[in-house]
Amino acid sequence: MKKGSASNVYIRKDNSIPEWLRFIVAFATNWKFTVPFLINQSGSIVYVYLLGSTELSTAVPICNSLSFVFTAVTASLLGERSKKPVCTYAGMLFVCVGSPLVTENAEKIQEGRAVIISPEHNKVFYNKVQVLNRDLSISIISDFARERARERILLDRKKNQEDSVQIDLHVDTSEIDEYLNATADHSGLKILEALAASGLRSIRYFQQIPGIRSILVNDLDSAAVESIKRNIEFNNVPSDRVVASQADASDLLYSHRKESDQFDVIDLDPYGSAAMLLDGAVQAISNGGLLCVTCTDMPVLSGKNPETCFSRYSSIPGKAHYVHENAIRIVLQAIERCAIKYQRHIVPVTSCSIDFYVRVFVRVFKSPFQVKKSVTKLSHVFQCVGCETFHLQPVGVATGNTFHAARGPVFGTECGQCGSKFRVTGPIWSDPLHDRDAISRIRDQVANSVGAYPTKDRLFGLLTTISEEVIEAPLHYTISGLARTLHCTNPRLDQFQFAIRSQGYQVSQFHKAPDAIKTTAPPQTIWDIMRCWVMKHPINKKWENQDTPGNRILATKSNLELDFNTRRPSKLQKEKVMRFPKNPQPYWGPKARAKGNRTKAPDFDLESMQEQKKHKVELS
Repeated sequence: MKKGSASNVYIRKDNSIPEWLRFIVAFATNWKFTVPFLINQSGSIVYVYLLGSTELSTAVPICNSLSFVFTAVTASLLGERSKKPVCTYAGMLFVCVGSPLVTENAEKIQEGRAVIISPEHNKVFYNKVQVLNRDLSISIISDFARERARERILLDRKKNQEDSVQIDLHVDTSEIDEYLNATADHSGLKILEALAASGLRSIRYFQQIPGIRSILVNDLDSAAVESIKRNIEFNNVPSDRVVASQADASDLLYSHRKESDQFDVIDLDPYGSAAMLLDGAVQAISNGGLLCVTCTDMPVLSGKNPETCFSRYSSIPGKAHYVHENAIRIVLQAIERCAIKYQRHIVPVTSCSIDFYVRVFVRVFKSPFQVKKSVTKLSHVFQCVGCETFHLQPVGVATGNTFHAARGPVFGTECGQCGSKFRVTGPIWSDPLHDRDAISRIRDQVANSVGAYPTKDRLFGLLTTISEEVIEAPLHYTISGLARTLHCTNPRLDQFQFAIRSQGYQVSQFHKAPDAIKTTAPPQTIWDIMRCWVMKHPINKKWENQDTPGNRILATKSNLELDFNTRRPSKLQKEKVMRFPKNPQPYWGPKARAKGNRTKAPDFDLESMQEQKKHKVELS
């Protein structure tokens, strides 16, 4: 769109009339206009269509309203010419005059330093629940930008010191900042937000993340694209670096498979599943790039419709107390299986289950050898149908550099604790969910920030809980689930954790489940601890002498001697942070899908409208 010389006047040629809300100013006959015109209004934007040749007044708008636009255009058409006409065109013109960014009914929403304008009819999707999602994304992408800069600085050192035996691997923070500022314009981060809605996420990215070269802000819906452009302008973000796009997300991803066109960061945050976008995303991401994926179809990932989950993610979900962690691992294995088809593999930075969705951040690398190792990173889950016991069976195993199918199951066909059968689910991602070093850096950065993150306390608590997780242990038990199986009272979390540590195993919580037992201890040790607990805290009498999985477990005596009255040692005292906050308000969850401009207006036909007008005159 070409900007005219007058304030708030935009002019461009257009041979078609868009499908916006239409209304006609029917005063041409009375005022004897020689040039017919049409005025449309869509949200806060006013559109004027002229057929013929005319000049427009360049008077500075005294108010950005429809009445002013009408006055300015009609004054020009009636011959009240300005000394400085904007321009003269012949033929059909599209003119946008006096485009107000904020109208009386519009709502301004501030998040961080960004402010967006909510349309009057709320057509564009905005969900306050996702503020934590955006804060987390900014913190992780910021760390990725710095880590990427550090990698490139070290690579430059290696090139410049080829004869040197040892290269200094230490890079100062000031050197990284200087590198990011110097290289942003030509080799900075290229980011794609494939499903942008209002564009708030991308605006915050540009304002807060260092070293950004460009952001492509895409959405298929025309109302969303209008909102993106309006919010970019309102926040004074350069439109040549933060660019609005209207395209199908899949088409856009596949069109950027060429190495020179690839993105360094791709953010997929759909309403529902991102499964259909993963294949294009792993091809459109640069080597070592960061892929950020949200999936909100938790009922499917939690096992409600296993056939639907398999069709989307090529994995069967299981109904168990580790359902949230299992959902994360299903999404990760889906990304990995898409990536390995193109000689790529993923390395998770962090993977979270938050509120009603899962959010994963993975780096994607090219490596044929690591692609071969993929079979050792995926496992099937054997879940006992009678108790909490589960076992993982890798899809494949490695012997040196040789890979072959796994043998098994090595744990038998029946549960060794209660004798029940197994339900087989998966495959899932069985490698670590997080990069401990990255989480430590990000946590420190968030702690030292001032005013950057609206949900700082909750974000810091989330990162703290993640940093404490036992990443070597896939899936987890829950204290409530263990106690329910045995029909006994729940031991305290610190008591159970101390008992596990006393046997030489690691244990932690899971960031989504306060009573989770995430541990390297085998099932036998877990149930031995519970047997010791029941000896001092007997089961409910109504369950005695019944053939239940719990009684079959208790029929075997424990070889352990544990004192559950031992006070918690100081090293187990946790830092006081917001680990598992309650929902801040009722109905804290996903909103309805954004409507956008889904309905099409009838085609505009000037001749038919003139015929209708003539017919009405004849009838009168």
